[in-house]
Amino acid sequence: MDAREGRPGNAFACERCRKHKVRCVPSGTATICQRCEKARVECIEHVARRRPAKPRTVVPRVAEMEKKLDKLSAIVTATPVPNSAPQPSLPSVNTVPSQVSETVQPTPTPASVSQPPPAPAANPSILPNPGSTPESAMSFWESINDTMSGLGRLDPVIRSISVIHMQMLLESYRTMADFFPFVTLPKECFCRHLMQQRPILMFAILTAASYDSALLQLTLSREFRKVIMVKIMNGEKSLDLLQALLVFIAWHHHYMDAQAVSIRLLLQICVGIAADLGLDSTAPSVKSPLSHDNSRDRESKRAYLGCYYLASNFGMMDSCRTRSISYSSTMRTYASELASAWEHRSDAILPILIDTCQFMEDVEETFRNQSAHTSIVKAQLCRLSEKWDSMRHASNAQATDYNTLQWFQLAARLHLYKTVASLDLNDRDSTGSGFQLSQRITCLRSVEQFLDNSLHLTSAQYDFISIVDWLNLVSGLTMLGKLALHSTPMPGWDINELQITKTFEYFRDGICSIMPRPRDSQDTYEDIFVRFRRITAIMKSALKHTHARASPNGSTFELATGSGRTVSLLQDLPPLKLSGNANGSSDPLPAPWKVNPSFDMSSNDFCWKFLLGTV
Repeated sequence: MDAREGRPGNAFACERCRKHKVRCVPSGTATICQRCEKARVECIEHVARRRPAKPRTVVPRVAEMEKKLDKLSAIVTATPVPNSAPQPSLPSVNTVPSQVSETVQPTPTPASVSQPPPAPAANPSILPNPGSTPESAMSFWESINDTMSGLGRLDPVIRSISVIHMQMLLESYRTMADFFPFVTLPKECFCRHLMQQRPILMFAILTAASYDSALLQLTLSREFRKVIMVKIMNGEKSLDLLQALLVFIAWHHHYMDAQAVSIRLLLQICVGIAADLGLDSTAPSVKSPLSHDNSRDRESKRAYLGCYYLASNFGMMDSCRTRSISYSSTMRTYASELASAWEHRSDAILPILIDTCQFMEDVEETFRNQSAHTSIVKAQLCRLSEKWDSMRHASNAQATDYNTLQWFQLAARLHLYKTVASLDLNDRDSTGSGFQLSQRITCLRSVEQFLDNSLHLTSAQYDFISIVDWLNLVSGLTMLGKLALHSTPMPGWDINELQITKTFEYFRDGICSIMPRPRDSQDTYEDIFVRFRRITAIMKSALKHTHARASPNGSTFELATGSGRTVSLLQDLPPLKLSGNANGSSDPLPAPWKVNPSFDMSSNDFCWKFLLGTV
């Protein structure tokens, strides 16, 4: 970029700056501008195509005609050389003199001289020239572009990603894989190998690992969906495609798009591919194709466990939907075999993750009926609590190495007490009411313990956590909002004494202070952390301005003041439209927190709206 300094205008701007129609400003590093250096992409210099200068001396028309006549006469008088390679029927003008001089003198023909000699091997540079070798980034993107036949070409911003940038994203993914240990890469697996052997998995890794540039990640995700659509419609079923989809789903919260295909549908496709590959069953009488000695087969087992891990946690958020895949003994067998082989360090926690998912599935199966007797609920709660304590005690050693493992187990415990607190007990006596109050308070303490553990994560770990951990975080904060706004009145339950609003504010502000800040101020796209701060700020404001103290008249729409008077909570609501009847009757008054239906924290799909940013 030094050569461009002092040039008037912007004629020497790079390809990326020309595409975005912005000024190309040189940086301190040679051959790269400031915007490309900030985006960590290759700065491709624009080669200006200028018209050749006209010759100053004008050739007379007579001399020009004589030259053409000489060339035509040479074509007529030229005799073909015997046993020579067949020449084209209409040779080009510059090859005609070679045929005449070939019979007169043994000098090299102009045609042979015009062929450039093989270029010597160039020394590797800091930013290699795309397309210089078959393993280059340009050849990789060309192979991806061939898949999208009929759907247009890849975005030029994506095609400018260099091999060095790809290798950096690949190294970032190795760290991210600890938070989703179902698609891991061996240490000897490099960028060149993935580009040649597993291009679609490499595409998914680049999409998930480019979290530091929201615009680049959004562009990659859109192009990845196009490629996936073509492959699925062509009937492709491979481990490479299954792993790519799992990686794309695991960090999908970074590039959620309400207009794109839903994440549930992508997971259904993963489960279908796993079933077509025969990963969901192993016959005991026949030797399993998943051999212990084959690394590829172990990858298949991890991918199948990843399908169950995602389906189990998504099912916890969508309790009204049928699970796409349920627990089976095959999963426990796979997890134990992978932990015994210990090919990767994260294989040791696979049995713990699967057991925790099975525990949450057990909770849903046990309390499927919303109405139950107090004694039965107490017995089942005691059984499940002991089961959770044993899992927690058995995984203490692994929890010290994996921060989110303890976080995931606390989320499972929160799911247990949240389910129990929402039950409708049949016996409405003093025993049942006291049990419900104790479980509601226990649920509140479980939320506090879970959110307190989230304050121990670092800023970088919030970049790496998977969509499962992110959903658990959103669910924990939403549960606090539900307890403050949507909990039914109960003797002894006072959110002011429990200080739920202050608890929400404390954890929300603490988590937002740890989360990464926007890296590129020029990006207009709302990244995941900006979205988190925006929506939780609205939730915080709703909790602050919602008075939930009991009314002396027993109405949830009245608030007791210090002077003994009552103030209506509906005074700030917009006036209701009358139905137009003669008696002036109108619809029933809505609840204050349901004036804006999109912000109803009691709905089952609020967490998904949170992720999509449609709240």
